[in-house]
Amino acid sequence: MTSPAFLLGPLAAASCPVKTQNSFNPLLEYARTGRPPVSSLAGETHRTQVFEYLIARHGDLVRDLRGVVDSQARAKACLKAMGDGVAIILDAELPPDYDNHRSGVADVLLRSEDETQVGYYPALIRSHNILAGISEGEDAQLVSCLAKPFKDDAHREGFRYRGNTQSADMLHLAHLWYLLNAAGFASQPWAANIGLDQYHPGHCCAIAWVDLRAKQLRAFSHTADQRWKKYAPLSRYQHEHRFRVRVATHALAQTHPEDPAELVASPVKIDECATCEWWPSCEPHLVDDISVKIERSPLDAREIMSLRTLGVSTIADLADADLETLLPSYLPMVSHRSGAETRLRLAAHRGRLMVEGVSLERLTTGEIEMPSAPVEIDIDIETSASNYAYLWGFLVHDTRTGSPPTYHCVSQFTEMTPRRELKLADEAARWLKALVDSLGDVPVVVWHYSNYETLTINRLARVGGFGALAWLQGYVQKSFVDLLPVVRQHFFGVDGLGLKVVASSGAGFSWRDVDPSGLNSQTWAHDAIHAPTVELRQAAKRRTLEYNEDDVRATWALRNWMRTLT
Repeated sequence: MTSPAFLLGPLAAASCPVKTQNSFNPLLEYARTGRPPVSSLAGETHRTQVFEYLIARHGDLVRDLRGVVDSQARAKACLKAMGDGVAIILDAELPPDYDNHRSGVADVLLRSEDETQVGYYPALIRSHNILAGISEGEDAQLVSCLAKPFKDDAHREGFRYRGNTQSADMLHLAHLWYLLNAAGFASQPWAANIGLDQYHPGHCCAIAWVDLRAKQLRAFSHTADQRWKKYAPLSRYQHEHRFRVRVATHALAQTHPEDPAELVASPVKIDECATCEWWPSCEPHLVDDISVKIERSPLDAREIMSLRTLGVSTIADLADADLETLLPSYLPMVSHRSGAETRLRLAAHRGRLMVEGVSLERLTTGEIEMPSAPVEIDIDIETSASNYAYLWGFLVHDTRTGSPPTYHCVSQFTEMTPRRELKLADEAARWLKALVDSLGDVPVVVWHYSNYETLTINRLARVGGFGALAWLQGYVQKSFVDLLPVVRQHFFGVDGLGLKVVASSGAGFSWRDVDPSGLNSQTWAHDAIHAPTVELRQAAKRRTLEYNEDDVRATWALRNWMRTLT
């Protein structure tokens, strides 16, 4: 098949091949959702700050191409800047390489001072950290900084590049290097990544230099004994790029929407789908697919494709599969994953429960033993998006009185600071201490769900560990009990064992809010402070408080239900 003229951007090699397939399928031209691509304001801000620093610091050495709006004109301007030997080129649109189907923009081009091969190194600007500390025996990373950005300025520092976690960046850089090579301006196969890491505390951003020939990307291998090996970014990129060229070529030749034989890639639901404009085109083909149905401990794309090769595609297929017969063929195909057999058995377990319509399975028989006390308190701490504890909720149940449990909270709906957070924590600790002291020798158990509350208390006590907070840190060891390990011992949840799942499926508890979640509560807490009207702020505050109260009532209801089981 003759390959038609088309161009792939630098993100294609690291993203889902079905996205490339759909983008070039003429029969899906009107299937796009119109969903705008996800952009990061923080990322754009960081990029602009890096640009402005380079301009201010290096002046005439910089040529800024951001003002050239037209793509073709900017590529010509970039070509001219490289021909002129400009040291630093910003927002550099590289000349397209139609022979190899590549196009792309380098955030920065840095001129090589290597006399043996004068050219340019591509650099990306990323709004995340790209460096980590090194362990004994690891090689130190080659690092420069914005003040001295060139490779000749770089030297070995006590960092390592987060190579495997930044594999998409490496493939992106390899794409740009090949574009430079096609234009005749590539230097040695090195590239640079500019993240949020500071060269030294209080100094400008570090620039991590990446050898694109060094084998540092772990990927599946059909030939290696352990079914994976490390690849150099250049070779791994070429493999991924060639596959997407084949995908795009076949997609452009598509003549009938119902003929999958003409297509190369099959959709699998992955994290990328959540923000992909093509998801509505893929979703109808995955109604009962394992990748859609198994959301807790999901199988990865290679595991899903391996199961499909063996005739297991839907949740019903998985539920009916004889694993003992399947595993000898399956495991060699997925040996890139540690614990592959356990992962498949767990997925199959979930699949069988789904088919049976069971969401929560009891793993044990008999009564469930749990601590008890005349006074039981449930606690739930809400934390803002900035990780400040702004709401402490308590549900107090004095079983001696026969009265229903009562809710009490300590909260502050204002912009939190470390000092305010500590003051609020101290207030909550003093309230709980006063209650415990008032009970004298009456035993008390304080229940929480997961270790988040105890971790938060210990974190705050380490900072302001005196008075009531110091007492609370000690009281955690004496009287706090985590309900989640008890649940894990006795239950298996199709959708996990989060409080929302277990309390609703098991105890039949329901939250007043239509969409209760800790993440949503952070939005409500923000609105309780920043909403434009008093009415909206009050409504958001009320919604947050009701959610917190329902959380502690849910742990109370769940515990009482578990005590009825025999």
